[in-house]
Amino acid sequence: MKIGVDISDLSSDRADGTTRYTFELALRLPQIGRQYEWFYFAPSDSARIQSAVAARENVNLRVSPWPKYWTQLRLPLELYQDQLDALFMPIQQLPYLRPGKMKTVAVIHDLAVHLFPAQFTRKDWLLLHVFSAQAARQADALVCVSQATADDVQRFYGRRRNVHVVYHGVDHKRFRVPRDEERTAARTRLVDKYPQLAAPYILFVGQLQPRKNIARLVKAFELMASTEGDLKLVIAGGHGWMQQPILRRVASSPERARIHLIGRVADDQLPALYWGAEVFVLPSLYEGFGMPVLEAFASGCPVVVSNVSSLPEVARLHQGCGGQANYAAVLVDPYRAEDIARGIQEALGQRAVWRERGVQRAAQFSWDTTARETLRIIESTCL
Repeated sequence: MKIGVDISDLSSDRADGTTRYTFELALRLPQIGRQYEWFYFAPSDSARIQSAVAARENVNLRVSPWPKYWTQLRLPLELYQDQLDALFMPIQQLPYLRPGKMKTVAVIHDLAVHLFPAQFTRKDWLLLHVFSAQAARQADALVCVSQATADDVQRFYGRRRNVHVVYHGVDHKRFRVPRDEERTAARTRLVDKYPQLAAPYILFVGQLQPRKNIARLVKAFELMASTEGDLKLVIAGGHGWMQQPILRRVASSPERARIHLIGRVADDQLPALYWGAEVFVLPSLYEGFGMPVLEAFASGCPVVVSNVSSLPEVARLHQGCGGQANYAAVLVDPYRAEDIARGIQEALGQRAVWRERGVQRAAQFSWDTTARETLRIIESTCL
């Protein structure tokens, strides 16, 4: 069987959940599906692409430069030429022009464009609407990264048929509980680069964009600042759309000297960032999955998350059981800064409990499992 994968996300230097997902599956699918011939398509080469295809004898890399809308205007030419049996699209769209006999499996990561339309540029809003709808309605099979996202697909597109929930994984070689000497050495290197991390800190990791709810996190930090005198708030992440109000909110905070925006952190330093944090907080108004939650769990960092969208699902230790005792993270109302502050203080007060639960939950996820389940869906779609 000949299987194609659009890895165009790996041509860019973006660092988000979709790009990480694409890389991890591109790395593993040919190894798990050794009996198949794989075709990887991208508009340009990159170090990440070379890392994904290294020593994979069953991968054919097709790099075909094109200025704009590569997936819609250039990829179809490759598809007709290679005569694939199946095409896996990890980027929430399908090429409109494609061979009729070729089966398609598309991934839906989130449908924030429906829930927070004002938080997108007009161009992105239009493209995401068009491409998400087309993928959700036309793909032979859909992979949703959480049940919450699958529910959104049914809500906005009315689709139930051939919709599969396959969770993200976590890289347990990178994100794990370190040995004491390893933690100390990593902290020293981290503080050398970011001196502000020498003090105890609460950590947020994610793009600076409105639905990450950073403004309320800042308010929550202000509410608890007087009782947590040494604690800092560290916000790590790349710049995003509509970030200026967030930057202004931080600049105007009475606790601004204790709030540090350190930008995007390199992948090799991210584990140390979690290792050094007192608590990790993701108070998002919406997530399709919430990959940093798993990273923090696996790293042994206590976690506080919103009680909305996919986040309770990711934090739930056992299916079918209710109550806070069944969660690996403290759940909070993201619309109330007081509740976010309450959750952070609860996690600070019982760090050992939340650390243990998080490690237990992270052990239930792996990228190998994600790749195996995804390949099974591709195979069953071609039967």
